[in-house]
Amino acid sequence: MVTGLLPVVGVPLPLVSYGGSSMLAVMGGFGLLMNCYIHQKTIFYEKQQFRQVWIWIMLIIMLLILLIPIISGIFGVFLNLILFICGFCFIWLFYSMKLITKIKINGIQITFTPFTDFIIPFNEIKKYKIREYRPILEYGGWGIRFNTSGKAYTVSGKTGLQIEISNGK
Repeated sequence: MVTGLLPVVGVPLPLVSYGGSSMLAVMGGFGLLMNCYIHQKTIFYEKQQFRQVWIWIMLIIMLLILLIPIISGIFGVFLNLILFICGFCFIWLFYSMKLITKIKINGIQITFTPFTDFIIPFNEIKKYKIREYRPILEYGGWGIRFNTSGKAYTVSGKTGLQIEISNGK
């Protein structure tokens, strides 16, 4: 107390003292730090979604086919409700799916919501390039696809990022 190195009263210690305003300030500071860590410098950002007209026409036709038994009353109320919820969930899945590709300082992050999210560090990448591709001929369509040359994450478009990993995949 006599040396004056530490205050006697009035200054709360982070993660030790407790109280309304002190705890809010500490939590706010940690939130800012976590936000800075999560949103590291992004060099490249791309977002793809299933917005092709033909996909949505097929999904609406499917929903209409599911509505026929509901309207005609062929099945019971409970089964009709299950059919409608399944159809709506399937359409919501397509609406919410998105492929996000980020090239960051520490590697390439690929997020295919709601299925996968991972980062490939640059020390594991042999080479990468942006190239034109044909999704149906080369990979058999869109989504997470596998073939003899590797794996593809594709949602829309004809331009993509091709990554060759050090282990040859």
